[in-house]
Amino acid sequence: MDAAVLALWTKKVIAGLALVPAGPLILIALGLWLGRRRRTVGLSLVALGFLVLVAFSLPIVANAIARPGERDYPPLAADIALPKDAAIVVLGGGIQQGATDYGGETINAVTLARLRSAARLAARTHLPILVSGGRLPSMQTSEGEQMAAALAQDFRTPVRWIEKASLDTSDNARLSVPILKAAGIGTAVLVTDVSHMHRARVLFESAGLPVIAAPTDYYANGPVTVLSFIPNANALRRSAWTMHEWAGLLWSRLNR
Repeated sequence: MDAAVLALWTKKVIAGLALVPAGPLILIALGLWLGRRRRTVGLSLVALGFLVLVAFSLPIVANAIARPGERDYPPLAADIALPKDAAIVVLGGGIQQGATDYGGETINAVTLARLRSAARLAARTHLPILVSGGRLPSMQTSEGEQMAAALAQDFRTPVRWIEKASLDTSDNARLSVPILKAAGIGTAVLVTDVSHMHRARVLFESAGLPVIAAPTDYYANGPVTVLSFIPNANALRRSAWTMHEWAGLLWSRLNR
């Protein structure tokens, strides 16, 4: 296995085990094991793991932890004046494998939301688009190629550049910036999830390209209803994604 791929999977495994839902489940399992000899400690760990899992499954909690990021990065104003040397940069959010209706794999829902936002932005600004996303050994084609195909086929939006070697957000920036600079692009209008925007912006600007944030996928300011206090899988997924971004930002700061 390629060293870069191995490093990526190592980070994913560590994050997956530490964050929800695996982290609390491991805590519960440890508590059950310890409970045979140290009942109080074991039950405390089980209770803690259960409470953490339930808490992050609540929409009210998922929204609360996402709200600061959404407040820091409001939607791009429709009337904002964009530089003439700008380009829209769309970051991949993942591939859905096993998609038999699309020949085995396609962009996932996260990436689709980003492409929709980019297509709307391109229609309004007529700026060229770069898509960024690489290919793991288990994939048929790179994420960047699949993103370009989706934009062309589903949104009737052409793509100027395809970056198809990146494996994470750091790679997105490191590999996309030289492509854009070589084409005379001076500003990236960056399209990604609002929860991902801060980390992505920092990495692109560290790579030497100014960024105008064009975030998407807002949800934290939805109405509070009785359902906000009932655990569900979507809220757990949202919480996990926000925590993943916190971990990624911490990792980026430690590796500067």
